Amino acid sequence: MKNLRLLPVLFACLTAPLFLEPSLLWAQTESLALQPIQSVEERRILLSLQEERTRLEERDRQLDQREMELKSLQAEVDKKLDELNVLRQQFEQLLAERENREAERLGELSLMYEKMDPVKAAAIISTLDEELAIGILAGMRKKSAGKLLNNMERKKAASLSRRFSSIEPE
Repeated sequence: MKNLRLLPVLFACLTAPLFLEPSLLWAQTESLALQPIQSVEERRILLSLQEERTRLEERDRQLDQREMELKSLQAEVDKKLDELNVLRQQFEQLLAERENREAERLGELSLMYEKMDPVKAAAIISTLDEELAIGILAGMRKKSAGKLLNNMERKKAASLSRRFSSIEPE
């Protein structure tokens, strides 16, 4: 008869880890620990519950530690991303400044060639890299560019004209 009274208590002790949080489990095992231990079986169950509680508390501490580590790593990653974004913006700004300076210089160069004698300018432009030659011609007035092309070797003038016609406007 005494064993039948303990059956609900034992059932609650055995199923508690499945349904309760570690803190509730601790409270339940403590209340059981305050009661006088009646048998070896009760002692064994109580010890196993205490071991389970200890294991769960350790797991909880490990999870808390991992969570703190993850938060720290996330903060580091966010900081690195912010630094990379700043560097990217600086790079884009420097690139834009460089492109602006190149465009200014190309414009100045175009003006110089436009003011030169068309025969001499055509001889010089014929020796330049085609990209640079096209950039110079694009910066010139149409009439001046036409005079330059007229004074170039036909193949070179045709090549520059073909490449110039395929330039996409910016």
